[in-house]
Amino acid sequence: DMLEDLVAAAFNAAVRKAEETSAEKMGKITAGMPGLPGGMKFPF
Repeated sequence: DMLEDLVAAAFNAAVRKAEETSAEKMGKITAGMPGLPGGMKFPF
C-alpha cells in the first residue's frame, strides 16, 4: 500500500514537471508570434 502511494506520488511529480517544461518551451516559441497573447496555453 505504501509502495503504491510512493509510485503515485512519483508519477504525479513527473507529470507536473513535464507540464511545466512543456509550458515553458511553448511560451518561448509563442512569445515571438504576433497576435497571440503571451500566456496562451496549448492545446486550445
